[in-house]
Amino acid sequence: MGTATQRIRALAIFMSIFLPSLAQETEKPGFRWNVNADNEGLWNMTTGKGAWNGLLSVDAGIEPWQNGLIEASAIATYGTGAVADDIQGLTNIDAGENRAFRFTKVGIRQQFGILGIFAGLYNVDIDYFTTPYTSMFTGSSYGNFPILSMNHPLATYPLSAMCLHLNFSPTDRLAIQESIYNGIAYDRPGDQFRVRPGKDGFFNIGSVTYTLPTTDEDFSPASYMFIYSAARLPEAENRMQMHYTLLGNIEQPIAAIRDKAMLGIMLQGGWNATRGEEMCRGYAAAAVVVECRNGMTAGMAANRVFTLDGDETDVEFTYSCPLWRYLTITPSLHCIFTEGQRCNVVGMLRLSFAIGNE
Repeated sequence: MGTATQRIRALAIFMSIFLPSLAQETEKPGFRWNVNADNEGLWNMTTGKGAWNGLLSVDAGIEPWQNGLIEASAIATYGTGAVADDIQGLTNIDAGENRAFRFTKVGIRQQFGILGIFAGLYNVDIDYFTTPYTSMFTGSSYGNFPILSMNHPLATYPLSAMCLHLNFSPTDRLAIQESIYNGIAYDRPGDQFRVRPGKDGFFNIGSVTYTLPTTDEDFSPASYMFIYSAARLPEAENRMQMHYTLLGNIEQPIAAIRDKAMLGIMLQGGWNATRGEEMCRGYAAAAVVVECRNGMTAGMAANRVFTLDGDETDVEFTYSCPLWRYLTITPSLHCIFTEGQRCNVVGMLRLSFAIGNE
């Protein structure tokens, strides 16, 4: 009897010691997911032309091991056409040709302390173009700098390409990124997973960002980003040519408004350092933004692009209002001044629905 009691006690002690650790080791991998649906109506008040655009984005990731993540993203897009013959593209969800399915990301991410690595199909936007202030505006140039997208077959919305991406953060304030892509991006699965530097060339982009800490987490911090790119791309007669670009993006909060909002400014600029007939020669933008503590944002921005087809200025007024946790409405107004054309005044109303666990 005593021996049986001792065995039961020993088994109880063993289970109390090892079962918690075993449960921790066999814990189900973490799963992340997000679904975003954007729909917008556009009306050109100058010509009377109207249009509609829709974008469905699905993003998922699973964490099968410590600090590792397997990710996949896809989009579906539909639009009824452009409302203005502008150079830049006045809406950042217009994907051109309608497609029910496009991969935008498929790959593996691993974090080694201050160093992160991603390998697979990827997209430039989220790492280099999507910032707190640029994401407030609906114009395509704020999320896809034309000094790059007009000159290169770039892996930016809605295109993707195979990539090796590194991010290094030696301090909380300093972030360094470096990416190398297949030189030509695609939007069909049969082409997207190619790695053909001999035929497609390569596209290399990197950035150095310095971010000042913020004492109020409801508002975006100040950040100063320097971006550079070097690409070896195919030209006519099967020859390759190097292309170089320099860009900058500054976002600076400047004043609190009665402790309920923050006033900030954004400055952007890009210069094409390549000799030759590049489509876009330069780009500049400036904006004033207001972030409210309740989640509302408002902004006025103006950008100018210098191209071989002429120069263009887009002045945008936008206001974003969360209606509830998952739904946001964004009315915007664009005044587009394209060289050789009359001014186009375009109104836009966007409805955004987002759910997910991150």
